[in-house]
Amino acid sequence: MTILLGLAAALAWGTSDFLGGRFTTRYPALTVGMVSQSTSCALLLAVAAVVRPELSGSALAWGLAAGIFTSFGGVSLYQGLATGDSAVVAPLSACGAIVPVVFAFASGDAPSGVQTAGIAVTLIGVILCSLPPQGVNFTSGHHLRPVLYGLGAAVGFGLFFVFVDQGASTDEQSLVVLTAARFAGMVLVGATGAIAGSLVWPGRDLAKLGAGGVIDVSANGFFAFATNRGNVAVASVLASLYPLQTLVLSRLFTTERFTGLRILGALLALAGVAAISAG
Repeated sequence: MTILLGLAAALAWGTSDFLGGRFTTRYPALTVGMVSQSTSCALLLAVAAVVRPELSGSALAWGLAAGIFTSFGGVSLYQGLATGDSAVVAPLSACGAIVPVVFAFASGDAPSGVQTAGIAVTLIGVILCSLPPQGVNFTSGHHLRPVLYGLGAAVGFGLFFVFVDQGASTDEQSLVVLTAARFAGMVLVGATGAIAGSLVWPGRDLAKLGAGGVIDVSANGFFAFATNRGNVAVASVLASLYPLQTLVLSRLFTTERFTGLRILGALLALAGVAAISAG
């Protein structure tokens, strides 16, 4: 069951990221994020009304913190997918698995030899997939923006996983944490969008944007349930494959083409993430 749920999370996250990136070419990223957060929050509240989980102060607090950082990561990812190549942004966002390793160092739980090797491989992959097509020339602001967006997404998603792990120990507590996270994300993205004047009515695309939010929150649920039912390392390895889904969809449904060096870098980054999670 853990394997199936982990793979389901990867497919759902990859699909949600692809859809989010496509929609941010037509609407501001904060508009896409607001609709996604609102839809998923409403869905989770409906589920919570039926399940009636026991409320925990710590679960709510960890969930609110997780919501702030995953919102930052999501907006960064959507902006990056809209302004740069998916082959750069998507693998960089997957490097969020490094964040729990840093947390482990800070808490006195040093990574194993496999995790250390995975960090090195990931960094090599990051460098390769970040190289522009013309070679090592980082003077172009257009190229640097998607790289920074991808790294920002990695930090946001990595902290999200740390906070969810800290706050949830059962399926019911996972529901509390995820609901609190979505509520915090909705408030943060909505307030930021209102201040920046970046909220627009999507019209006929409202349902499509909402569907992206449902897919995204489903991925969160799949991952949370996978970690509660089996080895968290196995679930993390499988869920970290989501950028492959984004890249495959980009290759199938857009005119985007990937250089061999970037593909190699992407594969190395994903291999490193897998090693970090498995170690």
